[in-house]
Amino acid sequence: MGNRVFSRFNIYDQFGYLFVGGVALLCIAFDLFLLKKLDSTLATSLFSHQKFLVLLPLAYFTGHVVQALANIFISEGKTDFSDSQKEILGEAEKYFEVENQSLNEIWLLCYMISCARDKTGQIQAFNAYYGLYRGWAVVFGMNSFFMLYAVIYNCFSPQDILVLGISIILTWLMRRRSKRFYFYLRDKALQIFTLASKDKL
Repeated sequence: MGNRVFSRFNIYDQFGYLFVGGVALLCIAFDLFLLKKLDSTLATSLFSHQKFLVLLPLAYFTGHVVQALANIFISEGKTDFSDSQKEILGEAEKYFEVENQSLNEIWLLCYMISCARDKTGQIQAFNAYYGLYRGWAVVFGMNSFFMLYAVIYNCFSPQDILVLGISIILTWLMRRRSKRFYFYLRDKALQIFTLASKDKL
C-alpha cells in the first residue's frame, strides 16, 4: 500500500515544482532589485535561512502556478511523429483494436501501458525533466518580457540590456531542453510498449 501511494506521489515532480518556483522567486526579487523597488539588504534577508519554512511552500505553490501557465502557453507537436513511430502506432492501433483514433490518442494508450511496465523509471524521469525545463522556459520567458520593460524604464541601461539578453538566451535553451526530453519520453514509451506488446516485459 505504501509503495503504491509513494509511486503516485512522484518525488521527481515535487522537486521540479520546488526548483521551478524557487527560480521564479529569485527572478522576481532580482527584477525588483533592478527596478530599485528592493534594496540589496532586504533582498538578502528575504532568502535567509530563517525564512526557509516560509519560502519552501511559497516556492512549491509558485511552481504549480508556473506549470499551469506552461500548460496554457506551451504545447508540443501532438502529431509530429517520425515514420518509425507511426509504424509502431499502426501496430498499436491493431493491438488495442481501436478505430478512428488520432495518432496522439493511440500514443496516450501506449504511454499508459509503458508507465505501468517501466521498470527502470526512465519514463518517469524523462517526464519530470520535461516539466522542469518547460517550467524554467516559462519563468525566463516571462522574465524576458519584464526585463524589456526594465530596459525602457531605466533608459536603456547597459546592465539591463545584458540581463535581458541572458534571459532570452536562457528561455531558448530551456525550451530546447524541454523539447529534447519530450522526444526522449515519447521514444522510450513506444519502445517499452513494443516490448510489452510482445510479452517481453
